[in-house]
Amino acid sequence: MSTIKKLNNICCLDKYEKEKFISLFSIQKDDSVFVMDVENLIDNELIIKLKDKSCHSITLKNKENANSLFMLIKELKNGKSRFISIENLNSQNEIQITTETIFF
Repeated sequence: MSTIKKLNNICCLDKYEKEKFISLFSIQKDDSVFVMDVENLIDNELIIKLKDKSCHSITLKNKENANSLFMLIKELKNGKSRFISIENLNSQNEIQITTETIFF
């Protein structure tokens, strides 16, 4: 069994969106994240569904960042990757998400 760690840099529209993003993706007590799925992707905005069944939007810098986050959430949901950590980068409202893929 081998693992590959992947660093995913996502850039939010502004500081408010960055703070919201970090809070929604913080690691819970059971080592999971509160985000369950993506409900919709509209241009540079993602509507995400949380474990409590509520939905929230995250506005990203552009469509490329929105598509990257969309694919990352789908990989996590489908069990292809596992969430490791989230880091607040100090440059341009950027966040780094570390995931891990396990190969058998």
